[in-house]
Amino acid sequence: MNEAFVCETDQEAGHLHPRVAPPRAQPEALVMWALNAVAPAPAYVDKVQVLTRVDREPPAVSVARIHLDLARAWQMLIRCEAAEALLSAQRIEGQVGPLPGPAAVAVRCEIAAVRAAALMQQDDAGAALAAALSALRLGTATPTAHVALTVCRCAYWRLGDPESYYAVERRAPDGQPGRLRAITTMLDLALDAAIEFGQMHFNAARLLADDALDVARRFGTGPAAIDALPACVMAQVLYEQGRVAESEALVAARLPGIRQGGAIEGAVRGYGLLARIAVNRRQPGQALLLLAEADALGMKRNWPRLRAASLAQQVEMHVAADRLDQAALCAQRLAVLAGQCGAASSSARFEIARYHVLAQARLALAQAHSPVFAQAFPQAPIQVSAAVDVAALRQLHCDTFLRRDRYGAVAIALLLVEALLVAGLRDEAVEALVTLLTEAASVGLQQTLVDCSERVAKLIDGMVRGSVVPAGDVRELFPYAGALMSRRRRGTAHAQPACDTARDIARSVAAMSLSERERAIIGLMGHGLTNKQIAIRLCIAPETVKSHAKHLYTKLSVRNRIEAVTLASRLGLVRLSSCRHAGD
Repeated sequence: MNEAFVCETDQEAGHLHPRVAPPRAQPEALVMWALNAVAPAPAYVDKVQVLTRVDREPPAVSVARIHLDLARAWQMLIRCEAAEALLSAQRIEGQVGPLPGPAAVAVRCEIAAVRAAALMQQDDAGAALAAALSALRLGTATPTAHVALTVCRCAYWRLGDPESYYAVERRAPDGQPGRLRAITTMLDLALDAAIEFGQMHFNAARLLADDALDVARRFGTGPAAIDALPACVMAQVLYEQGRVAESEALVAARLPGIRQGGAIEGAVRGYGLLARIAVNRRQPGQALLLLAEADALGMKRNWPRLRAASLAQQVEMHVAADRLDQAALCAQRLAVLAGQCGAASSSARFEIARYHVLAQARLALAQAHSPVFAQAFPQAPIQVSAAVDVAALRQLHCDTFLRRDRYGAVAIALLLVEALLVAGLRDEAVEALVTLLTEAASVGLQQTLVDCSERVAKLIDGMVRGSVVPAGDVRELFPYAGALMSRRRRGTAHAQPACDTARDIARSVAAMSLSERERAIIGLMGHGLTNKQIAIRLCIAPETVKSHAKHLYTKLSVRNRIEAVTLASRLGLVRLSSCRHAGD
């Protein structure tokens, strides 16, 4: 619906200024031009046309005006401007009163579809589902019913209700679908791909994601970030298959679009995956920058789920580097976020609570093995058992599995194995690990297990070498487990040396605090622009550029422009051009 956007509004004059002039004819001709220009003619057009021919009243023109306003609302949604689309829908709803009965019903149906899509973009699955069902109750044969159906599927997926997801009606796209129809077709395929990936059906997920990307390519569905979800699912499959460079390229190409106007699911998966890849390559500074950017984006867009995902991954990184003070700060912020998540949708609450439980467990395990903790609590296994809520981890693993997110359950299972080990429950830990390896081997899971913690890796290696003997016969797992450990050793040997010294880490953390203006300036410096050229580009005074430059030099602990650009390039803030860097 509304795939052409042909009109601009002059709010002060209250007139329409079409980009393509409407026919200079009678009111009914104007109505038909507006309806056909904006969208395929709905079922109620004939009745509106008859009314306008008989009465020649302004309500007919109101129909055209309302549909042009709806067209703008759909354009806002395509640009992921959910808040603006909701406000627009509210304004349009106040104009429906004078319309004839059938026209009013159809417009209300479309308004409900707009509202459903906007709420889904805001990560409020429960409210989006209610709006989508309202749109379908008003009329399943309307041109925007496919949007409501897609929102229903997305909401059921986010709410962890796979039975309802599969029960939603599926409609085959037309031979030459318009822009909005192509987007919903692409999203339907992407959702199927995400569900298959969650169930660790990697081949099916890759096939569906490829089809979704093909739809996006063929029909030009809009901004680059609009296909971020299928691209990220494809990248996750490639990552698990050990094709890290291809995975990174696929997501990195969409990161600018995700920053500017992408949807939350692409942001959660994209930032998380790129940070994992940076850690895999021994580039913790780059990973921290990505996660800090995700946290800032989540705050800007009011996406607590993205913020929780970022903070939980930061806790994991700081724990791995034995920076427990930093890990504790991130965990504290995550605890505050979890305490405030009552306002979030039920799907977001579950995810935020999951991130909180995992972060707390990781921090507790790390604190149990720190020298200070060991001196304070000589009975370490007993204290760890109390500090790490093993029962909560078990329940979380069960709940995640029931939501058919087997892939998400893997990370919980790995942490549970580690918690059982540290708590002195070695036999249970071995049993849980054997169960996990059996499932992982059956689906071809690789990289997540290669990236496991050192404790879990030693347990796997012990099984392969025979120093750890499980209760049953697991010899068929030895080749797979041995290949995982071999790949882990190769990755460690060939990985880029860790160049992040204590000073580098401090610089990386400081770089997180760069303002948007400072980031823009350092980026233009990287392209060789002088201060005067930067001032012209950003429409600010040269002295303001110098002031910002001094601030970012201080934050990055560098002396001049060359050092700043070099460091920013290494941290991933800019890409160096072939131009020479001009002096200050």
